[in-house]
Amino acid sequence: MSQPHHTTKNTPGRLWRLCQKELKETSRDRRTIVTLLLMPLLVYPLLSMAMNRYLLTADSSVEVKYRIAVSSDAEGTRLNDLLCSPESVPPDEVLSSSSGKLAEFVFFNTSDTENGTPLTPVQALENGVVEVAAKLVEENDGRYSLTLKSFAGDATSQNARRIIVERMQWLKLAFAERVAEAVDPNFKPPVDVTVAEVGEPTETPILATIVPLVLVLMTITGAVYPAIDLTAGERERGTMEALMASPVPRFYVLLAKYVAVVTVALLTALANLLAMFTTLWLGGLLPLLTGGDPGFPWLAVLQILGLLVLFSGFFSAVLLSLTSFARSFKEAQAYLIPVMLFAITPGMLSLMPGVELSGPLAIAPLINIVLLAREVLGGTVQPAAAGAAVLSTMGYAAAALGIAAKLFGSDAVTRTSEQSIGSLFRRPKKWTDVASPQAAALVLALLVPIYFVLSNVLMQYLVGVKASMLGGQADLTDTQSAGLQIRSMILSAMALVVVFGFVPAIAAWFGRNRPRTTFRLRRPSIAALFGALVIGLGAWAIAHEAFVLAEALGVGGLSEEKIAQTRKVLKAWKLVPPWVLLGTLAATPAIIEELCFRGFLFSSFRRVMKPWQTITLTALLFGLFHVLTGNALLIERFVPSTLLGLLLGWIAYRSGSVLPGMVMHFVHNGLLELVGHYHEKLNFLGADFDNQTHLPPMWIAIATAIAVIGILMVWAGTRTKTLATVPAH
Repeated sequence: MSQPHHTTKNTPGRLWRLCQKELKETSRDRRTIVTLLLMPLLVYPLLSMAMNRYLLTADSSVEVKYRIAVSSDAEGTRLNDLLCSPESVPPDEVLSSSSGKLAEFVFFNTSDTENGTPLTPVQALENGVVEVAAKLVEENDGRYSLTLKSFAGDATSQNARRIIVERMQWLKLAFAERVAEAVDPNFKPPVDVTVAEVGEPTETPILATIVPLVLVLMTITGAVYPAIDLTAGERERGTMEALMASPVPRFYVLLAKYVAVVTVALLTALANLLAMFTTLWLGGLLPLLTGGDPGFPWLAVLQILGLLVLFSGFFSAVLLSLTSFARSFKEAQAYLIPVMLFAITPGMLSLMPGVELSGPLAIAPLINIVLLAREVLGGTVQPAAAGAAVLSTMGYAAAALGIAAKLFGSDAVTRTSEQSIGSLFRRPKKWTDVASPQAAALVLALLVPIYFVLSNVLMQYLVGVKASMLGGQADLTDTQSAGLQIRSMILSAMALVVVFGFVPAIAAWFGRNRPRTTFRLRRPSIAALFGALVIGLGAWAIAHEAFVLAEALGVGGLSEEKIAQTRKVLKAWKLVPPWVLLGTLAATPAIIEELCFRGFLFSSFRRVMKPWQTITLTALLFGLFHVLTGNALLIERFVPSTLLGLLLGWIAYRSGSVLPGMVMHFVHNGLLELVGHYHEKLNFLGADFDNQTHLPPMWIAIATAIAVIGILMVWAGTRTKTLATVPAH
């Protein structure tokens, strides 16, 4: 059944009223109230008492005394003398690597009838009375023979035996050295060991280890019931028909439900956090979790609140997409129970040392935000990996909402869902002019991880190539640098085609979207093409000034190391043929990026957004993708890239075509690359291209005037045309 075309008049107001309706209905559900309020009030005081008892019994400041069973008091006394001898004490170098404290031992004479039934030391060990059974026998030559038995599978028993054996080894070593010195006054040990440490000791607070797992449990628990009730529950109650008849687009109805689920998940998690921190504070356990800081961890709480938004948004989208398949409340529960169990596994990664937010883990769903939470709370977060985790998670949430929107409400009149997971992989029967916003969300969700992985693989490959070129050299020769740059440019262009070219193209083919309208390949006016070319002649200087101004305002900025690397690149560019620069760094990005951002995404978002909203959103996405490059977060590129995206979006809207933007993009990039190639020959013009400084005022004035002339030409050449025709739903 095709969806009617809804008017967008006063849509924000209707959307707000829908959100209020969903929240009110959710708040009336008794299950939600129990999950939101009663469970934290009951559970966390009990957990606090249990944790208090556990921490007190596991306190490292309490000395552990190992129990040793012997068959006589004399045997125990002699063994105690051997263990307490100064010669059996490990050296300071060994003690300093552990807790610095010596283990203590308590001896039990198991044959003593005063303490009950006499036992052998082995029987006492088997009954769990002691950790080690010992037998010490004095030989005829005055030596002692010591036999130790521990309980297999008991870590404490095995550890006690190991300590006793080590003590005896140190005792034998001291005796051997003493004898050697008596025989040979010039005796020297074969090796002298000295230990030292560098750096500061770093310990991950317990808060950073436990809270990520708690966040997973809190948010998914809070989102489960409202997600089921607002989708499968309404379908089962037969109220879906009236809701879908409301005069707002279907996606807005789903968005209102998403807002309700996110809100409930956030409130549930907040109630849990409040109960947890309050009980821990009242129980005096908070310093143990925060690393000994006696104050209230306000910064950690604020960080957790930010992470809660990320966790809630992700889980709410995933749960809504799954419950959209369900025919009833019971079936939805059957879908979500495995998901809840599966979500605990990545949450356990926060308890595992050595697992870091880097490489593929930075974009792995759920794993990335769990590790991000641990590193944020532990103070060890890396900006590039954090940016990749946040952006990929937002993409996954958008993709999940896209799946839910594809299924949601399409079968409202049947009261049961006729959709299945297999329906997601079936191509539509009819061709459409443009892709749906849900398809665009899926494409964005794929672009982030693919782009991140390919960028990292490419960088690692180039690092390996450079290492092989270096051999034993201190640095690359000019010819080697130029060859490495050419290889890097060609591979980067190929990666750009794969990510931003093939992914939207495959999505358009799968969705049966007509290429001409989906990628906005309409024939523009000559004035629009020529005006875009003129804009490109002046925009490059404006982008350079935006970059310098952003650096002055503290947005990104280049370090001395990055500036030195840039100078090396510029030096290598002089040896690269200009056609390679223009082909890989100007033509390829101009064609591929415009087809993706001002073609596929622009036409899709334009279905449900106003022109200025579409221009702004695609520009922000354009800027964000230019920030995330490989394993580096180039924040300094955000401002100029976003400004360029705004200008390109306006040109695409006015012309109704992606082609003028390609022209402007190519001219803009091409001039920047040629300036970098011939920068030494342009110094006579008064610009210092070797340093990140402002261009001469005359340059800025001329470039701005050229750009304004181009803008006027585009505006004048398109004012009589129909702007950005939006196909019907």
